[in-house]
Amino acid sequence: MRRAKLNATDILTTLNEESEIDDFSGDDSDFDTTWQPFPKKNAGQSDLSGSDSDEDQDTLTNNEGNNNNNFDVSLNTNNIEVPTQTSTQSTPNIGWSQMPFLGVPLPEFNGPQNCIELGSPISYVEKYLPDLHFEEAALYTNMYAFSTKGKEFRATANEIKVFYGAQALMGIIKYPRFFMYWQRGIALDLISSAITRDRFLAIRTHLHFVDVNNRLPNNKSKFWKVQPLIEFVRNACRNIPRSIGLYSIDEQMVPFTGRCPHRQFVKNKPRPAGLKNFVITTTTGMVLDFELYQGIETPFEDRSLGLGPAVILHLSKTIPKESVLFFDRYFTTVPLMNRLNEIGIYATGTIMQNRLKNVHFSNDKKFERGVWEEFTRADQKLTAIKWKDSKCVTMVSTTTGAEPHQIVKRWSKTENKEINVPCPAVVVSYNKNMGGVDLCNQQIEAYRTWFKSKKWTVKVAIHFIDLAIVNAWMEYKEDATKMQIPKKNIKDLMEFKINIAKEWLSTPINNKRPNEDENSIDANEEPPNKV
Repeated sequence: MRRAKLNATDILTTLNEESEIDDFSGDDSDFDTTWQPFPKKNAGQSDLSGSDSDEDQDTLTNNEGNNNNNFDVSLNTNNIEVPTQTSTQSTPNIGWSQMPFLGVPLPEFNGPQNCIELGSPISYVEKYLPDLHFEEAALYTNMYAFSTKGKEFRATANEIKVFYGAQALMGIIKYPRFFMYWQRGIALDLISSAITRDRFLAIRTHLHFVDVNNRLPNNKSKFWKVQPLIEFVRNACRNIPRSIGLYSIDEQMVPFTGRCPHRQFVKNKPRPAGLKNFVITTTTGMVLDFELYQGIETPFEDRSLGLGPAVILHLSKTIPKESVLFFDRYFTTVPLMNRLNEIGIYATGTIMQNRLKNVHFSNDKKFERGVWEEFTRADQKLTAIKWKDSKCVTMVSTTTGAEPHQIVKRWSKTENKEINVPCPAVVVSYNKNMGGVDLCNQQIEAYRTWFKSKKWTVKVAIHFIDLAIVNAWMEYKEDATKMQIPKKNIKDLMEFKINIAKEWLSTPINNKRPNEDENSIDANEEPPNKV
C-alpha cells in the first residue's frame, strides 16, 4: 500500500488539534523569565549587560551549565527559588551616560631607589650576559661543530666574547661590505687584530646555545635553540627594581625575512617582517619583560579574554598595584579593563569602536576637528572618549577623562598654517606615556648589528644582544642621573656600546685554532649556513 500524501489543508487541520507538543511548552528554560545564571567567580567580565565581547558571552554560556549544581531549585506553588547574587561583577544594566569622568591622578615613575655607586659599562651588561652564558655558548658551539664537521672546533668562552665584541662594533661603524672590516688598507684594526675573518665566519656558522641533538621532550618552545640566551636577558629585565608608575606594552619586531617558525608580517612597522616580540617598558623605554610570540605555544596563563588581553595580563604580572598601563587597540577590550581593575592596575588604551557595545557615539561625519564626546559608565570605573584630530580616535581609560583638556598645535591643510586644537586630557596622557617600546626600538635601531644570514637563530641572538646592551645603557643612565652626575659626563649609547665592544674584543684568546676550518672558507663568500 502506498503512503498517503498530506496536502496543506491536512497539515493545518492537524496543527489546530490538541497534541503532545503542548505538554512540553513550558519545559524550555530559554522561555523561563525567572531563571538566572549563577554568578561566576573571578570572571572579570564587564558590568554592562551588552558591552562584553562575543568571547565573554561564550565563556558565560559554558559556565551556566557548570553552575547548575551550585544551588537548589525547589517547587513550591510553581515558584522557583534562585540564590541571591552577592558578586558586584554580576550587577546588571550598569549603563553609560554622557557625563564627566572623575578619574584618578597619575603616579610618577621614580625608577630604582638604591644606587650607591655608578658601575662600569661592562658591569651593567654582565647582568644580562654573564660568564655562564659564554661558557655554555662555547660548549654547544663546539658540540655542533664536531657533529657536523667531525673535527674539534675548540672555541672558548673568551673567543665568543670577542665574536660578540666584533658584532657590536660593526653595528656602530658600518662598512657597506662585510669583508672590508679585514681588507688591507681600510681594515678596522680593533676587529682585524682581535679575530680573523675566517674564524669570525666559522664561529657565526657554528654558533649554538643548546645541544640540538638532544632536545628535551617537555620543551615545546618554537625558539628552543636560542632559549638560554633569551632567558638570561629576560631574567635580567625582570630583576630591574620597579615602583608604582607608568608603563606601556606594545609589539617589537625582530627583523628576519627568511624561513622561521612563526615569522610575522605587521604592516606599518619600520621592519614589518620578522618575529613578533611583546614588550613592557617604562615610559623612558627600559624593557622590564618580554615574550616572543609563538602561536598556541606562547606561555600565556589566561587566554579567556582573547590573545590581546592575554598579552597584557601576562606582562603586567610583575608591576606593582596602582600602576598605570598604556596600550593600543590591538590589545584593548572592555573585559580586559575590568580584569585589570580587579587586580588593582589602571589602564588607558585606544580601542576599536565595535568593541564598545551600548556606547552610542555620533557618526564620524558629524565631528569637527577638536570636538569630542565622553561617555562614562555609571559605576565611574571606566570612560570612553571619541575625539577627532585629522581622523576620529576612540579611547577608554580607568584613570583619565576628557578634562582638563589642553590646546595642541596641529597643521591645517585648508588654512596652510598651524592652528590650535582642543585635546582631551586622556589623549595628552596617552601620547606622552605610550611611546616606551618605540623609544627602545629607536635605540636598538640606531646601532643595530646588521648582516645577511639565512639562520634565524643568529638573527634572534644578535637582536637580544643588542637589546641587552641598550637596556644596560638605560640602567647606567638612570643611575648616573640619580647620582646627579653632570649630563656631559654621562656616556651616550654610542660611547657606551663602543666601551662594551672594546672590553669584549680585548679578551685574551689562549686556544690554538685548527686551520682547516678557516682555510675552507672562501675569501669573499660566507660559509654555507646550516640550522
